Amino acid sequence: MTANESKPPIEPQTPGQWAVRWFAVVTAAVLVVSVPVVHLCWHVVLGHDDPVIRTRSQNRAPAATMDNVWSGVWMVKKERELQERSPVVWALRGHWNELRYRCGIPQSDKVTFGKDEWFFMTSSVHPDNVGFAKAKEKRLALFAKVRDVVRETGSELMIVILPDKARIYPDMVYKDGVMPADKVGNYAKILAELDALGIAHADLATPMRAARQAITSSKPKDQLYFARDTHWRPGGALIAGQTVAAVIEARFGSRLGARQSMRLTGPSIARAVGDLTAQLGLLAVVQPDAVHKQRTAAMSLLTDDLTELREYYGAELMGPGGSVGMFGKDPDAEILVIGSSFAEENGLVSLSLGLARSVRANIIRGAAGILPLRATLDELQKGTKAKVVVWEIVERGLFEGFWLDPKL
Repeated sequence: MTANESKPPIEPQTPGQWAVRWFAVVTAAVLVVSVPVVHLCWHVVLGHDDPVIRTRSQNRAPAATMDNVWSGVWMVKKERELQERSPVVWALRGHWNELRYRCGIPQSDKVTFGKDEWFFMTSSVHPDNVGFAKAKEKRLALFAKVRDVVRETGSELMIVILPDKARIYPDMVYKDGVMPADKVGNYAKILAELDALGIAHADLATPMRAARQAITSSKPKDQLYFARDTHWRPGGALIAGQTVAAVIEARFGSRLGARQSMRLTGPSIARAVGDLTAQLGLLAVVQPDAVHKQRTAAMSLLTDDLTELREYYGAELMGPGGSVGMFGKDPDAEILVIGSSFAEENGLVSLSLGLARSVRANIIRGAAGILPLRATLDELQKGTKAKVVVWEIVERGLFEGFWLDPKL
């Protein structure tokens, strides 16, 4: 077009084009205002404190202080909280993530996708070895402090490092099924640190890997870990319980009372969304559960397809007056477990059966194992009736979060 040429006339918008444009404008406006409107109506007008829909990604923002408000940290965390509590955000994100998954292009910062729809925690597949090495002195100091606190009560400490699923099933996540060099030796390093501090421990990785190699079946129920959850199945819990019980008997058996007659009960069966599936942002909600306080339930066909059957067992102490159920609440138990969610996943029952004794537990979910420790610290400092204190820490927990700068 030259300078002398006139511009072509602009065609007027057709009714259809105007409709599409206004539909896009109105939709965008509704989405923008939906989050504050939902919160105003649900929380302010109706007075509800709980969110409309509960999910595992919801975290409350910290209390506002002069420092975090002035720095802008509080506003960012509050905005994140309000977004995560909005059912509109939940629905839009869930449908988008499910569309990506069905198209074969799933995406997650926290979850690594392995073979045959096996999921793994990314922090366990690629651990932060640099942070782990930097935190060594602080980590050893904290271990030693807990050891001394326990021994001052006349009890003994045992730390159980629960192996990552990626360590037991490297063939399902790593290229060519080979665990990388920066992962292979981590478990042994942790046990060596405990040896140097004179803290009893149990090597769970060796018997579990041996059992994994012996499994030729492809049936899910025969595997030691869930495919789409970080936790072990009943078979993995049984190996762990027997291994830990054997070490306790060998190291501290003389401190304990006689073994008693016990029997296994159950199982009860539940169909649930795994914690790794829940972290993918698919359509799922957290619902109350009579056994574990809360459980993630599927809210779409895809999420339901990814659920897995979970079996839970119980143990009963057989006495002259009849049987007594073991629920981890016996105040006179000689074994105290400072437990993670693995204890809930049949770990506590397996240990009690392996020891043939009553076991008490303080369980709070979390790989670091620090929350149940803090909850038990007052008892340990004042004096516990337990003769042996078993502290559970998940392997990956030592390479992330709290343990990168541990302060009790």
